Amino acid sequence: MHGTASDLDTQTAGSTLREMFRGNGSGLSLLDSLGAIVWLADAADLSLSFLNRRARTLFDLTRSDVPPRASVLSHVHPEDQAHLRDVCHAVAATGQSRPVDYRVVADGGQFVPLSGHVHALRAENGEALDALAFVGLAAPEQEPAMSQDGAADGKQAVRAPGEPLSVRHAARLSRIEDIIDNVDGIVWEVDADTFRFSYVSAHAEQVLGYPVARWIEEPSFWVDHIHPDDRHWCLALCKDATARGEPHRFEYRMIAADGRVVWLRDYVRVVLENGRPAKLRGVMVDITEGKLVQAELERTVSLLRTTLDSTADGILVTASDGSAIHTYNERFVEMWRLPLHVLASHSDEQALAFVLDQIADPAAYHAKVRGLYESPDEESYDVIAFKDGRLFERYSRPQRLGQEVIGRVWSFRDVTRRFRAEAERDRLLVEERRLRAEAERAHGRMALLAEASRKLAAASLDVEPTLAAVVELVVPALGRWCAIVLPEGAFANGRPTTAATHDSPTIAESLCPLLRHYLPGSDDPLGFAEVLRSGEPLLAPDVPDEALRAAARDEAHLALLRALGATPRMLVPLRVKGRALGVLAIGAKSIGAHVSPEDQALAEELGRRCATALENTQLYGEAQEALRRKEESLALLDTLFTTAPVGLAFLDKEMRYVRSNRALAVAIHGRSPEDDVGQTPRQAIPELAPRVERYIRNVLDTGEPLVGVEISARVPATPDHERHWLASYYPVRTARGDLLGVGVVVVDLTEQKRAEEVRAKLYQEAQEAIRVRDDFLSIASHELKTPLATLTLRLEQIARRLRDGLPVDKEPIVRALAQVGRLTALTNDLLDVSRIAEGRLTIRAEQVSLADLAREAVANAAMGLQKHAIVMVEPFDDLVVIGDRSRLAQVIANLLDNAVKYSPSGGTIRVALAKRDSQALLSVTDPGIGIPKEQQGMLFERYFRARNAPITAYGGLGLGLYISRDIVERHGGRIWMESDIGQGSTFTVALPLEGPQEEQARPG
Repeated sequence: MHGTASDLDTQTAGSTLREMFRGNGSGLSLLDSLGAIVWLADAADLSLSFLNRRARTLFDLTRSDVPPRASVLSHVHPEDQAHLRDVCHAVAATGQSRPVDYRVVADGGQFVPLSGHVHALRAENGEALDALAFVGLAAPEQEPAMSQDGAADGKQAVRAPGEPLSVRHAARLSRIEDIIDNVDGIVWEVDADTFRFSYVSAHAEQVLGYPVARWIEEPSFWVDHIHPDDRHWCLALCKDATARGEPHRFEYRMIAADGRVVWLRDYVRVVLENGRPAKLRGVMVDITEGKLVQAELERTVSLLRTTLDSTADGILVTASDGSAIHTYNERFVEMWRLPLHVLASHSDEQALAFVLDQIADPAAYHAKVRGLYESPDEESYDVIAFKDGRLFERYSRPQRLGQEVIGRVWSFRDVTRRFRAEAERDRLLVEERRLRAEAERAHGRMALLAEASRKLAAASLDVEPTLAAVVELVVPALGRWCAIVLPEGAFANGRPTTAATHDSPTIAESLCPLLRHYLPGSDDPLGFAEVLRSGEPLLAPDVPDEALRAAARDEAHLALLRALGATPRMLVPLRVKGRALGVLAIGAKSIGAHVSPEDQALAEELGRRCATALENTQLYGEAQEALRRKEESLALLDTLFTTAPVGLAFLDKEMRYVRSNRALAVAIHGRSPEDDVGQTPRQAIPELAPRVERYIRNVLDTGEPLVGVEISARVPATPDHERHWLASYYPVRTARGDLLGVGVVVVDLTEQKRAEEVRAKLYQEAQEAIRVRDDFLSIASHELKTPLATLTLRLEQIARRLRDGLPVDKEPIVRALAQVGRLTALTNDLLDVSRIAEGRLTIRAEQVSLADLAREAVANAAMGLQKHAIVMVEPFDDLVVIGDRSRLAQVIANLLDNAVKYSPSGGTIRVALAKRDSQALLSVTDPGIGIPKEQQGMLFERYFRARNAPITAYGGLGLGLYISRDIVERHGGRIWMESDIGQGSTFTVALPLEGPQEEQARPG
C-alpha cells in the first residue's frame, strides 16, 4: 500500500505551500480535501497537534473532540502500539522517512488497517526537529463515507475558507505545508471543467522533472503529458466520474521531462459548489517501481511455469497434509499415465489410489506417502519400482513460505535406462577388471621368471644359495610354500641338496633340515618319489591327515608332512640330460584352492629353467674338473667339448683360441673347431670381438670369473636373424695356480628369448585389444549418443507443438532427419564391417567416370563447410573404371570426411585425378594435423584412430579407412597415404582403368 520512502528537503519543498497559506489558508483546505489520512504529532511524546478531515472522520471526532496533548497511540490497536512507537522514534532519531503499517480503533470499535509513511518535519533553519507527520491510506473497504461537498458525513471542517488565521492557526498551517511537502506523492488541485492546475506540490518536480510553474501556467499541462496510449481513456474516465461527483482512483502513464515513462496512481476527490463539480483534488503516487516489480514477477512466474513444463522430471505440488493437488506438469501426467478426470478433482487421495496398481509394492509406497504427509518437515528420497519394470527416483521436500510449511513438492525422474546402463557398465567394469587382473598376473609371472632366470644365470658350483633365492621368489607370489629337492645333489655322487621356504617363518626355519633328513622314499605320500620316478609333472590334491599319520616315520616327519600336504601341490621334475635330477614343488595358497593352468605352466617353465641352470652348473663344474685333470682326463675333456650342448672354448693369455667345440665354432663362428685354433676373437667373429675381448681381458687382468653375460648379435653362422647367448668367462689355472688363459661357456638362449618375446608380444597385444575395445566403446557411445540426444530434442519439440495445436516448423524436421541420416551412416559402417568380416560385401560392376563421381562427392562434401575450401584438379583424359558406383562414392566421401575432420583449423582440401600407365589415381590432400610415422602402418586397421587425435575432439568409429581399403582392394586397386605431423596428409587410391584385358571388379 505504501510507496517508496522519500527523504525530501522540507524547507525547500514547502516554500510554495507557505505562499498559498499566507493568502487565505487554502493549504489547510487542500489538506482536508485529500483522500489520504494525515496526522501531526510532537516528536518527543507523540501528542497530536493536527488531524485532517479524513482522519477525524475515521476516528469519529470533531475538532473540539481532540483532547489537549492526546497521544496518537491512544487510537492505535494495542498490539501495534509498540511497533508504531519504534518507527516514530527511529524517524525522529535519523530524520529519514520510514514506511509503517498499523491498525487504528475506528468509529464503532472496528479495527481499520492503515499503511503509509512517517516523516520528520524540521524547523525553518533545518536544524531542530519540529514534529512527526503521518501520511497514509486506509484499506478501501474501511474508508469512511464522504458527503457531496467533500466533507466527511456528520463532521465539520476545521475552518471555513477565508476565515482569518490566528497566530496559532498560522503555525499549524506552516506544519501542514511541511506535511504536504513530505507526502510521497504529488498533491494537486485542478479546475473540474478544464483540468487546469491551480495547485501542485513541490514533489511534482522530483517525480516528473517539470517545474511546478509549468504545471500551473500551461492550461492543458496534464492532458499534454499523459502517455498517448492512455490519454483518451483517462480523460473519458475523469469526465465521467466528475459528472457523477464520485471519487475515483486509476493508474496511467505520463511522460517525464527526460523522456522516461512514469506510472502514476491518482486518488481523486470531487469538490462540489452549489451542487455541481467545481474542483478536483487529489494525490498522484509514483508506482513505476511497483509496476516494474509486477512485470518482473509476472515474467518470473511465466519462466517458472515454462521451466516446470519443459523439465524432464515429473513435478507434483500438493497440500502439506495431502488434502489437495496444487499443481503439476505435463511430464508428471505422462510418467504416471493419469487420466485428466482424476487430476481435475485436485484430490491427491484419488490420484494415489489410481497409481497404486502400477507399483510393485503398493502397500509400502502408500505407507511412505502417508508418513511424509504426517511429517511436514521431513525430506525424502527413494527409488520406486513398477510392475512393468520401470524405475522412478522420487524426491520429496516441504514447500515453505519463510519458515511456514505451505505444501509438499514431489519430483519424479524416470531412471529406468540409467539403472540398466549402470548395471551394464558395472558388468563391463567387472569384465575389464578381470582382464586387467589376468594381464597383471601374466606380467607378474613373466617378472618372476625373469628374476628367477637372472638368479639362476649367476649360479656357481654351490647351487644351494641360488636355489634358495629362487624359492624365496615363489613364496608368497605363487604359493604358500616352495621346495626344491635334489636327492643326489647337483652333481653325481654329491650330497643331497634342498632349498625350501614357507609363508610361516616358524615352519620355514626348520623346513630345509627336515627335507634333507626325511628324503622322499617309496612310501612318500606327497608325490616327490612319483615325479622322480616318472619324470612327469604332477598336480596333487591335499592329503587327508590319516594318510599323513600312516606315512610318518616320527612326530618330526609328521610335522613336515602336515606342513606340505595340507594344500594341493604342483610338482615339476628337474630334468637334466633326460633324467629327473630333482623336484620343484609349490604348495597352493590355501586348503582346497584351485590351481590355474597358467600357474601350472609357470611352475613347469620355472622347473625347466632351474633344470637348465643345474645343467649349466653341472657343465661348469665338469669343465673345471676336466681342466684340473687335463693330463689324465683329456679324453673326457674332448668328449665334453664335442658333445656339450653349450658353446665351450679356451683362449690363451694372448686371447687366441686354443680349443673350441662345435656348439661354439659351427653354431656361432660358422666354421669348424679346427679353423678357430690360433685365431683371435677379432678374426673368428669380428661382429662380437669388441665386447668379447673386453670380457676376456677383464678376466685375465682380475683373475675373477665373469658369469652370466647376455650377448645378442647376428653372426656368420646365422646372418639372417639375431641370436642370444648367456656367456660366462672363467680364469683357467694350473694345479699350481698359474693362469693359463680363459675358458668360455656360451649357452644359446635364442629359443628362450623368442619364447619370451612371443609371450611379451601376446601380452602387449592383449593390452592393445583392451585399449582398442575401450576406445571403441567410448567412441561408439559418444557417436551414437550425440545424434540420439539431438534427435530426441527435435522430436520432443515437434511433439510439443503438435500437442499444443501449433504448426510444425520445417527446420526441426530437417535437423531431425539429418541426425537420422547420421545414425544411419554409423549403422551402415558397422554393417559393412560385419559384411567384410564375413566376406559378404558385394560389388556391382559397371562403367564409372571417376571424374564425374569425384565432382559429385566434392559438391556434397562442400555443403555446409565454413572453414574449409575444396579444390579439384581434373585430368585431360576421361578416367573410366569398372566398379560399383555407390561403393566408390563411399570411398571418396570417407576420404573427404577425414580431410575435413582432421583439419580443425580449416584450409584448402585438394582433390586431384591423374592417369598413370593403366591406372587411374585419385588423391585427397588436407592441411590438417598429420599422422605419426609409427602409426601409419595401422591406419587402415579396424577401429584404429591416430593417437594424436583425441576421441572427444574428433568423431567417428575408426571404420571409414578400414572399409575404404576393402572396397578399393575388391576393385583390384590399392590405397595408401603419406603424412607428416603438422603438415597434413595425402590419401591416394589407384584403380585399374577400363580396357579389353582389365579384369572386372571382383564381388565379395
